[in-house]
Amino acid sequence: MKRLNLIIGKKQIVIASLTVLLGAAVAVNFIWSGAKGRELAEPSTEVSGTYGEAAYVSDNTDSSAYFAQARLDKQASRDEAAEVLASMYQGGDLTADELGMVADDALNLSGIIESENKIETLLKAQGFDDALCYLSDSGANIIVKTEGLDAAGAAKIKSTLLSEVEVSSDKITIVEVK
Repeated sequence: MKRLNLIIGKKQIVIASLTVLLGAAVAVNFIWSGAKGRELAEPSTEVSGTYGEAAYVSDNTDSSAYFAQARLDKQASRDEAAEVLASMYQGGDLTADELGMVADDALNLSGIIESENKIETLLKAQGFDDALCYLSDSGANIIVKTEGLDAAGAAKIKSTLLSEVEVSSDKITIVEVK
């Protein structure tokens, strides 16, 4: 009779955890992607001072459709990354060190997903109509839906971002979608 720990190994637990995490992320993104029709304002070319090195610009796309499509694209890229990590982990010919690196990458990916979701939720709680956060090694991009972003709003966004992750000020981009 096989022992239970031989049937359910570390690989299966990590893969099941990643699957549950991705499923939860998909559900949360689906719930948050409710589209609301709003009029789009002209892009702002006025620059009133920035907080730190954070830059913000306006976008002239349909905001509801933009946020919905951006969330779908973001989730698709996350799913693809998780699938690649899972297939590498199940590869069978990896050494213990390589398996450890894949597991670290998976944990890093889940940490990034959690940080992005937390930042988006905090920005919405601060009064922004909608928000998207993209974190990477090269910096952070924040996209907010608002009726007018001033220096105080940019400062609020930057403060929220920096409360969750460490990013150099010159690596922060804030994009306003009206």
